Amino acid sequence: MTAANAPRPRRDAATSGREAFRRQVTAGFRRALGLTALGTLIPGAGLTQTRSKRLGWVILTLALLTGIVVGYVVLRDGITNAALSLVARPSLLQAAAVAFVVMGILWCGSIILTAIQTRPTRLDRARTRTLAALTTVLVFLVAGSTFKVAEYTLITTDTVKEVFGTTTAGDKAPGQGVEVATEGDPWANQARVNILMLGSDAGSNREGIRTDSMIVASIDTKSGRTALISLPRNLLNAPLADDSPLRQAYPSGSFGMPDSSCAQNGPGGTGQCMLTNLYVEAENFAKDHPGAYPAGVVPGRQEIRGTVQEIVGLDINQLVIVDLYGFEQLIDAMGGLEINVKNAATGKPLPIGGHVVNGVITGIKGYFEPGLQRLDGWHALWYARSRAGDDDTHRQMRQRCVVQAIVEQVNPAQMVGEYPKIAKILKERIYTDIEAQDLPAFVELVERVQRSKITSVALTQKENVYSSNPDYDLIRSLIKKAIAAPKPAVTPSTAPVTPKPSSTKTRTPATPSPTTTPYEQC
Repeated sequence: MTAANAPRPRRDAATSGREAFRRQVTAGFRRALGLTALGTLIPGAGLTQTRSKRLGWVILTLALLTGIVVGYVVLRDGITNAALSLVARPSLLQAAAVAFVVMGILWCGSIILTAIQTRPTRLDRARTRTLAALTTVLVFLVAGSTFKVAEYTLITTDTVKEVFGTTTAGDKAPGQGVEVATEGDPWANQARVNILMLGSDAGSNREGIRTDSMIVASIDTKSGRTALISLPRNLLNAPLADDSPLRQAYPSGSFGMPDSSCAQNGPGGTGQCMLTNLYVEAENFAKDHPGAYPAGVVPGRQEIRGTVQEIVGLDINQLVIVDLYGFEQLIDAMGGLEINVKNAATGKPLPIGGHVVNGVITGIKGYFEPGLQRLDGWHALWYARSRAGDDDTHRQMRQRCVVQAIVEQVNPAQMVGEYPKIAKILKERIYTDIEAQDLPAFVELVERVQRSKITSVALTQKENVYSSNPDYDLIRSLIKKAIAAPKPAVTPSTAPVTPKPSSTKTRTPATPSPTTTPYEQC
C-alpha cells in the first residue's frame, strides 16, 4: 500500500461508521414514534416493547378486559339500552367516573414512559423536540378525552339524582307509574301508557304556576300508536278527584261555579276558574290550610293530575312539566324544529306575542310567515302558545304539531354534543316522575312511537265541546273512541261474486268519516 493511498481506507471506515450510527438513530427515532403512537391507540401496547414491559402488559390486559366486557354488554343489550342501564344507576356511574380518571392517568403515564424508554441515546436536538411535541399532543388528547368522559359521567350522575328521583308514595295518584318488565319486552305487562305533559308559564313576574298547555300522550305500548289529547286551558267546572283536598273549597266537586272564591276574581266571574289556574289555586289553598296535603306532596301536581284523569277517563301514569324558558332552550339544543307554519284562524299571518286588552290586540312582536320552515326555540315557543289574533282551538292544534315535531325530529346523536347544556335544562327547568331505572324502557317506547302513527284528539267546538259549559261524558267518549285499536283490515274474499242487477235508482253517498282539516294536518 502506497503512502498516497493509506488515509483513504480510514476515511471510508469513519464515514461508514457515522452512516451506520445515523441509520441506527433514525430507526430508533421511528421506533419511538411508532410505539408512542401505538400506546396512544391501545393503552400499554407500546410499553410492552420496552424494559417496563410488565407494567405495559398489566395496562394492556386491563384495557382489553374492559373492552371485552363493554363489547359484550353492548352486543347483548344494544348501545342505547347499555348506556341507559348505566345511567339508571348513579352509584355505578360514580364508580365509572373514578375508573375513567384512574385509567386515564395510567394511559397518559404509559405514553410518556414509552417515549422516554424508546428514545435513542444521543438523539439530536431537533428530533428530540419532535418526539417530545408528539408525546405532549398525544397525552393531551388522551387526558382531554378522559376528562370529558368523566365530566359527562359526573354530570349524568347529578342530573339523574335530581330529575329522575324516587317519587314519594303520597304524591302518586291511582294508576301512576308503569309496570316495566326486566326481561324481554319491557312493556309486556303494560298495554297503555298515558303521559301528561304540562307547559308552565312560571316566571319572575308571575305568582305561582299556570299550566299554559296541557297534552296527554296516550300510547299503545305494543304498536307505538299515540293519541295526543289537547286540553283547553279555559275549561270551566273541571271535575276534581274524589280524594282532592280542594273539595273543601269546592264541595260540588267541580273547580269553579257555583262554589267559593275563584269565580269572583276574574272578569265576568269566571276568569280564575279555568283549568289553567288549578295548579296555582291548589298551591294557595295549601298555604291557607296547612296539613291539607301529605308531607312531601306538591299540591299543584297532585290536583292537576287527578283532575286531568277525571276529564279524560284515563289513568295518568307519568307527569312531565317544562317551563317556557326550558322548552325554548331544548328546541335550540335540538337545532330547531321544522314546522309547516299556518296562518291564524282568520287567514291572516299569526302574530308573535301580543295580548288582548278590551278587545284590542297590543304588544305584538311580529308575524309568522306561513310555510315549511325551521323555527328556533323562541319562535317555536310562540308558534305553540300565541293567542293574539287566533282562537284556542287552533292554538291546541299548533301545540300538538309542535309536540309531534319534537318526537319525530329529535336526534340523540346531536343532543349528545349539547349534553352539559341539556343536563342543566333538565335540572332547572323540567320535572318528571319517570323513574331512573325505567329510562331504557321509555327510550324503547319512544322508538316505537317514532315508527308508528301519531293522531290528534281535539276537544273543540267542532266536536261539540264548549269550554264554558263542557260535557265531560262526551269528552271521555271522544277519547275512548280515538284510542281504540283500529279494526283489522278485511281480507278480500276469493269466492266468486255474483253481479247484482243494475238499478237506475240514485243512491245517496255514504257520509264520509271525519278527517282532519288542512289546518289540523301538521
